[in-house]
This record gives sequence, C-alpha cells and structure tokens, in this order.
Amino acid sequence: MFVSAVILAAGNARRMGKLKQVLPCRGEALVHRAARTALEAELVPVVVVVGAEAGRVARAVADLPVRIVYNPHWAEGQSTSVRAGLAALPKGVDGAVFLPADQPFITAEVLHALVEGLNAGAQVVAPEVEGHITSPVLFSAALFGELAALEGDHGGRALFHRYPPLRIGWHDPRLAVDVDSSEDYERWCGVGCQ
Repeated sequence: MFVSAVILAAGNARRMGKLKQVLPCRGEALVHRAARTALEAELVPVVVVVGAEAGRVARAVADLPVRIVYNPHWAEGQSTSVRAGLAALPKGVDGAVFLPADQPFITAEVLHALVEGLNAGAQVVAPEVEGHITSPVLFSAALFGELAALEGDHGGRALFHRYPPLRIGWHDPRLAVDVDSSEDYERWCGVGCQ
C-alpha cells in the first residue's frame, strides 16, 4: 500500500494564545515530532500544511524531507487544510493519514496499525482509546473526493456517520492527548517531562 501523511499545522492556536506547533515538546517542536513520526512510519510523502506564521512552522521542519504546502485560507477552518493537503498528494496513493500537529504521543507503531487496517479493506481507520475514537485517522483514496468537499471548520470526522471507522484499540491512553492550552502544554511538554 502507498500511504501518505498530511500534518495539519496551519492554525493559529487561538485557545493556546501562541503558536503551539513550534513549541518544544520532549526535545523537538510539536510539528517536527509529528512529521518525524510519519517519516519513521515510512509514509510517503509527508505533507505539512502551514498557514498562520507559515515561515516559522516551515522552519521548524526544515531539516526533514517533507513537502510544505501553504494554505492561504487557513482562517476559514480545518476543511481548507484538508483540501490543501489532498491537493499535494501524488496520483496513485492508496490512502492518507491525517495527523494533527498537537498530539505528541502519536507513534510510528500506531501509524503502522492504521495502514494494516487499510490493507484489510477498511475505508476509514482510527485508533480507539478507552472507548473513544481519536486522531490520527487514515482515509482511503476512495474518499478523497468527499473529504475535498468539506467546508468550514470540519475535518474528516464529518464523514464518520457515512463511513464508520475501523477502530484499532490502542493500549496507551496518552495517544489521545492534545496540547490545546497552556496547562496541557505544561503537563505534557513542560520541564521535567520525559
């Protein structure tokens, strides 16, 4: 299977109050951590969608072999970044994993598990932590047209009612952690965190 990654890193982190994608977390910027993990999982290409303070975010991953895509409409919501990421994918890709830049505990292991779900014939594959679906989510290329038709501040979850995900039970509850506030950041990425 030929599976790509789309790192969603275009937002302005309104709730955090500062650009969280570039904040250091456990030795590297959050966006760098997401992109490096996708590369370790051998997803090709790894597309990083940038928007707010695009130059700063792009510089945070400048040492990695990723494709930077600028989303000029990032302020209109997540759907615009989904579209920008999809437009950058090569023809012939079988699916794409969408990773938020603010979940520091996504691992190559979970990305491999999602790809295995696609190999088994699922159109949507997502991890399940303690009974709840979380990111990252893999979508089959067969759904790219519907993803590209999304509008506003909606991501791929808007398709879940039509295409219930194959749920991959995940053992580490930290996978569901996202860094949305200064308190989250201090708890999961602050001094003393390993």
